[in-house]
Amino acid sequence: MKGKKTLLTRPALEIVAARFRALSDASRLQILQNLFNGERSVQELCELTAMSQANVSKHLSILAEQGIVQRRREGLFVYYSIGDSTIYELCDIVCGSVGKRYGQVMKEFSAR
Repeated sequence: MKGKKTLLTRPALEIVAARFRALSDASRLQILQNLFNGERSVQELCELTAMSQANVSKHLSILAEQGIVQRRREGLFVYYSIGDSTIYELCDIVCGSVGKRYGQVMKEFSAR
C-alpha cells in the first residue's frame, strides 16, 4: 500500500470483505462485463451469459446489495446498470495486475 493508511475497525473490514466477496464469482464478473457496455435487461443478460434467469437474478441481487449495480423497472422488465463507477477503475487495476502476473508466469514456463 502506498503511504501510511489508517487502520480500519473490524466492522469496517467486514463491509470491505463483503464487497470483495460480491466480486469473487466469475459469473458475477461476466454479468458486470456485459453491463460495462450499458444498461441491460435480465433477459438480455441471460442471453449474453447463457445463464438461467434464476441464476442471473441471484447474482444481480448480490451485486445490487453491495451497490455495485442499480436496477430500474420499466413495465414488466427490470434493467440493470453499473451503480458505482469506481468498479471500472477497480476492474482495470485487477485485470492489469493479473495480466502482468500471468505474463511473468508464462516467462517462467518458457525459460525452462
